[in-house]
Amino acid sequence: MDHTSASIRIYSPQWGQEDTYDLDLSPDSLVISHGASKATCTYRENLDPQWAGETLERTLSNDGIYPPSVLPRMFERAWLAWRANELTDDALQSELDAVAEWINAGTKAKPRTEFWKRFF
Repeated sequence: MDHTSASIRIYSPQWGQEDTYDLDLSPDSLVISHGASKATCTYRENLDPQWAGETLERTLSNDGIYPPSVLPRMFERAWLAWRANELTDDALQSELDAVAEWINAGTKAKPRTEFWKRFF
């Protein structure tokens, strides 16, 4: 458990297709990237992990994706479980895929009227 990579496919109403978001995990950090945007979560002993860089919410909202506010903590929990050997690389990917399915269900259910399209 020194490093692993994963990815999730999230539907973007902005582009009408799924985009790939890459995750790079090490014992010290979790980096989620999409294009030039990167959100970095750093491990801190006996403290909550700390996020830096582009916020995950901003990166996703740029593509018309508005996930539940718990999403950063979900990524933290999966990363910390992987870090503690509670999740294998394959199990981690499965859990991330489940999160992507949840986000996609909400994104695809957004109102599509002309009124809402102007704002979201």
